[in-house]
Amino acid sequence: MPPTLPTLVAAMSLALLAGGVRGDCGFGFAMLLALGLTLFMPPIQAVPLALLLDLVTSLGLWRRALRHADWPCLRPLLLGMAMATGLGVWLLASVPAAPMRIVVALLALSGAVALLCQRDVAAPGRGAQARGVVLGAGGLSGLCMTLASSGGPPLMLYLLYRRMPSLSARATAIVFFAASSSASLLGLGLAGALTAGTWQWAAWLLLPALLGNVLGQWRFERAPPRSLKFSVAPLLIALSLWVLLREALG
Repeated sequence: MPPTLPTLVAAMSLALLAGGVRGDCGFGFAMLLALGLTLFMPPIQAVPLALLLDLVTSLGLWRRALRHADWPCLRPLLLGMAMATGLGVWLLASVPAAPMRIVVALLALSGAVALLCQRDVAAPGRGAQARGVVLGAGGLSGLCMTLASSGGPPLMLYLLYRRMPSLSARATAIVFFAASSSASLLGLGLAGALTAGTWQWAAWLLLPALLGNVLGQWRFERAPPRSLKFSVAPLLIALSLWVLLREALG
């Protein structure tokens, strides 16, 4: 069944906003979009749709991101992500829609609160660079990405703790989430979650997502964000509370 006009307008506005956030910060697109889309559809439909659009709309960012990414850090992050993706696919396909909606909202909310509570440190300790810690950060981010498209906060908290320059952190996040979205979509496709409806929704939301991406990139080139605390985190908190309130009211 095709969506109603108000639903389509709301979803397109959400895609525009999410694209702008990712173009500016390097992450947040899939997380914001999936969380908002759970208001219109079950998570097993919203998450693959958000991941598909996240992958397609990030194509224009890959070339520069591949040059500026921190590869010594990125390689173990990707390994941890690959190890956790299968578990996320299984959970998403197995848990009913209503509980999964709450899980999606709580994951996004906890990530946003963690970003708000994150404090600057003088320098990263050796523990932040230990291989087990990097693998764990990549695994947690990959699991959250597949389960709820909310892999951004775990990864960005780790990158912020490493005190990467904004350009390098943004590029590392773009490459990581391109790989994570690809791995998650492969698993979800094998689980039968990529339906004809997913592709139809993607066609409707692609242009506003791309436009948002361009606008966000334009803003980043002129005024890179100083802190995620005052950009992505408040949006996530508002959306998460909205979803949780909606579920509580039935």
